[in-house]
Amino acid sequence: MCGIFGLLKRSGSDEKILRDEISLGLNAISLRGPDAQGVLEQKIGEFDAVLVHTRLSILDLSVHGSQPMRDEASNWSITYNGEIYNYLEIRRELQDLGWSFNSHSDTEVLLKGWAEWGVEVLPRLNGMFAFAVLNKISGDLWLVRDRFGVKPLLWANMPGGGVVFSSSVAAVGKLANASVDVSYCARGVRYKTFEIEGSGSPFVGVRSVPAGGWLRISPSGTSLDLRDGRWYDLKAAVSNMTSKIESSSDQELLEECQRLLQDAVTLRLRSDVPLAVSLSGGLDSSSIAALAVRQHPGLQGFTYGSPDALQSEGPLVSDFSKKVNVAAHYIWPSHDARALDELLGRTLQIQEAPFGGLSVLAQNEVFREVRNAGFKVLLGGQGGDEIFAGYRKFFVVATRHALQRRELGDVLQLIYSLGLMLMHEVSQARVYWTALTRYTNARSEFKLVNWEPEPINLWGDSVGTLAQRQIDDIQKWSIPSLLRFEDRNSMGNGLETRLPFMDYRLVELALALPARLKISKGFGKWGLRHITAGVVPNTVRLNRKKRGFDVTQDWVKSGIGASLRNRIHSNLEALKPHLKKNLDLDKNLSDTALSADRNSLDEALMLAWLAEPIRLPTIPLGFA
Repeated sequence: MCGIFGLLKRSGSDEKILRDEISLGLNAISLRGPDAQGVLEQKIGEFDAVLVHTRLSILDLSVHGSQPMRDEASNWSITYNGEIYNYLEIRRELQDLGWSFNSHSDTEVLLKGWAEWGVEVLPRLNGMFAFAVLNKISGDLWLVRDRFGVKPLLWANMPGGGVVFSSSVAAVGKLANASVDVSYCARGVRYKTFEIEGSGSPFVGVRSVPAGGWLRISPSGTSLDLRDGRWYDLKAAVSNMTSKIESSSDQELLEECQRLLQDAVTLRLRSDVPLAVSLSGGLDSSSIAALAVRQHPGLQGFTYGSPDALQSEGPLVSDFSKKVNVAAHYIWPSHDARALDELLGRTLQIQEAPFGGLSVLAQNEVFREVRNAGFKVLLGGQGGDEIFAGYRKFFVVATRHALQRRELGDVLQLIYSLGLMLMHEVSQARVYWTALTRYTNARSEFKLVNWEPEPINLWGDSVGTLAQRQIDDIQKWSIPSLLRFEDRNSMGNGLETRLPFMDYRLVELALALPARLKISKGFGKWGLRHITAGVVPNTVRLNRKKRGFDVTQDWVKSGIGASLRNRIHSNLEALKPHLKKNLDLDKNLSDTALSADRNSLDEALMLAWLAEPIRLPTIPLGFA
């Protein structure tokens, strides 16, 4: 798990400029890899090629796992960010083909797998990854990203010619001299979805390598030839799985889900450093923790909350941790104004892009505490809602599809489930009503910024299936932004997060399940609830209320409001092009206004980011 950076550009430019570009790129990814750093420079014909790496040591902590890594026999070099969880199995396969290894790292397995199979190695990989491989003879530079885009990989054309790429969007944006993409910002504020397919960056001209995609950059005389492609198609994979399981019984399907979830957890316990688990009091993280502790006695868990704070997740986590024997650590700080201002500033820098809501700050705080406690790896429950249909909107989508197909039995069962869910969550009606405004384009206009985003239909195709709408969440509306929040917050604290629910085998099967195994008896994620019976306590397993980070209710009044006002007023001249005319800024930025309206708070957070879109770390190079 690391940070990567590199470029391919014409030789002959000012040597100092190249050194400065490398230094900037190395500095931008310094937080992602605090254990070591490396630079590989290669002259290839008319071009300078550079691969840069900062390392967070997880597997094979020795220097043999250092990067950039070369394989002299094949002429390939790599800079890589991620984990290949099934690297041991692939290593044995390569050894059978005659390959020998100098390390016990997954990096060397990936590099030699690429040398052996090229892009055909990618379907063999079970993991999260973003990497660049360079051939020193042909000069071909490949940029590759994992199936779901768990790990970031940004790139852009440089103003003076050449291509730059990195884990850091700030580094690429800086070297591309890129301006802010207002359409990205407007969509994020209104619809709470930032990264989507084809738009993975807040800067014009800075693009993400698509999830499940690749970009090949090849020197051609004095110019560069760029070609892109996809190596993974989620829709096709789910379609194939749907056909494959058509004759399977419900019991067989659930047993296979159970087997895959257990194996996904088992693979993600491979580590040469201490690991822990995230606890939220909800079904997803609890399922991961309960399965992991069976193989990892003494497992430590971290949660944002306190057993004594009834409004937090603490009481649920306390009960759960005692029943499954996971040692719980509670993070429930009492921040003053200065600490909250520092937390906001740190999160803005680490995220490198705008975000909505204060839960991103709380997540950052959790990850910092996990790292300070001596852990480098944290298992989490991200993805469970998307693949097993936990969100409330999925009740509506499934019911709509059943009505269209005139499946009366399914309609009645789904309406019953919807009614039960609403009855049990009536106390959270205001929260759901606020969230529902994302799904209608008849919303009131922005209060602070003068933008108007393009309308988006978050309900999906009116004749689409539940699985199709879930795929939309994984590819566009939910997972990409959530993964960005998690990756930047974790890696910004020198911490690797692993997500068993994002194991591609489990994703494909869960999405292909019939709707009756996802929504039933008033529950979403019914299949997950079924397969964790006897593993997860019923107080969590059969709890209908959804929970996330419960940020203390007084954060805005305790300092976040003042911090936002200061950041905006201090940069008013630069922000003026984005602000409404004749705006009563003080009234709309008051603690009362920001506390009462989530959308106004999100606009203020956006303006705080716009005040300084590129915030590079100030860590001196040469850190240990």
